[in-house]
Amino acid sequence: MQLSRRKLLTSFGVAASTVLLSNCTPKTSVNQSLQINPEVKVSDIPEVQSVRLGIIPSLEIAPILVAQNKKLFAKYGMTDVELVPFKSWQDICDRTAIGTELGTSDDGIDGGHFYSPLPELMNEGLIKRHPRKTAMYVLMRLHTHGGYIVASKRLKPFGIQLKRATFSPWQDVAKFFGQPMYGAIAELGSNYDLWLRYWLASMDVIPKQNIDILEIPFDEIIPQVKQNKADLLCLDSWRSLKLIEANLADPAIAIGEIWHNYPGEILAMRADWVDKYPIATQALLQAIMEAQIWCDDPANVRELDTLLALSFTSRNLISEPIKMFSQLFQNSPKQSMKRLKIDSPNSISSIKYWSNDDISVSYPYKSHDFWFLREYHRWNPLPNDFETKETIDAVNREDLWKNAAKAIGVPDTNIPISTSRGVETFFDGSTYDPKLSNI
Repeated sequence: MQLSRRKLLTSFGVAASTVLLSNCTPKTSVNQSLQINPEVKVSDIPEVQSVRLGIIPSLEIAPILVAQNKKLFAKYGMTDVELVPFKSWQDICDRTAIGTELGTSDDGIDGGHFYSPLPELMNEGLIKRHPRKTAMYVLMRLHTHGGYIVASKRLKPFGIQLKRATFSPWQDVAKFFGQPMYGAIAELGSNYDLWLRYWLASMDVIPKQNIDILEIPFDEIIPQVKQNKADLLCLDSWRSLKLIEANLADPAIAIGEIWHNYPGEILAMRADWVDKYPIATQALLQAIMEAQIWCDDPANVRELDTLLALSFTSRNLISEPIKMFSQLFQNSPKQSMKRLKIDSPNSISSIKYWSNDDISVSYPYKSHDFWFLREYHRWNPLPNDFETKETIDAVNREDLWKNAAKAIGVPDTNIPISTSRGVETFFDGSTYDPKLSNI
């Protein structure tokens, strides 16, 4: 993708309007139109009632927390679902690779909360720490929206003084004041890494060439920002809020602005567990689907906020209701860019779990798996013999999603027919057409 040279400072130097974002306030028109009967019972008793699922605490996993808190797992026969919190995606990957030996060991986990394209990489043995292949299945998407790119407060005066400068002088000034400017994410190769790189590259700021992107564990992010060792960070909504409330950063752009209704994080599990326990797998999907629908119901906003607040160890970080201020650009980095119009707080994209704009959020489109692998390959070349379509077909189990959706009474009109969502348009005017794309 050839992009003209742009001024990164333009993005931060413009006067931006501040609007209130309520992360968990859904659009009523979309979700109230969906009428289903979640009281439908599972026809068969699950082969096992226990499973261990790894999670990283965040607002993005609200449906999993709701399914457990409101006993939806138990409703569908899964009476012993253990949610195991981890501090990093690496830990989740490591423990999933170990597994539980189909429930006979507590050393590992059976699956859980992942980012794309981690399951595909594990499936093909492309994780450096675990070169042995671990067969994986992607079962569902958990959300859309929620992620942010934030800029450290250190950049604010630079933006005011150098808003007409090119990127290079800005980086030189940053070095003059003691530290070069760095990007940062919690794990290289993660979805947040890909979002940050896409955003920078859209303004012709090339990672490794113009800016280095550091890998900083979640619990070290605030200290690193305080020491001016991280300036542009791509994080989930909860951790973005922590930086903002600590007066260490300002929001630059929401990932939902870069790609409206973007595919969020996923529920993925070891293939051997799913293959051996298909009824239990469907029970898990049914419980989380019902939780997703519950989360998007406007009538449940306050209860959801309270439930989430009680689910985090640092309860003072989340108030009732959960809210975040998002500073949005008035001008675009590209003259041809069509920005999302911000007319009122209600027009801002907030986290959705089941559907948004009459589009399924939960269904795992194969076209999205392909985009993540393509974007990963852009910065981390995959092997020459990597079989993209074959890998996606092996890992993506959208068929199980459809079975579970039908079982809880989701109308056929709300179940996607195609495994592709079609042409996707990004904030910089570029498009992704699955039919024309290749790795």
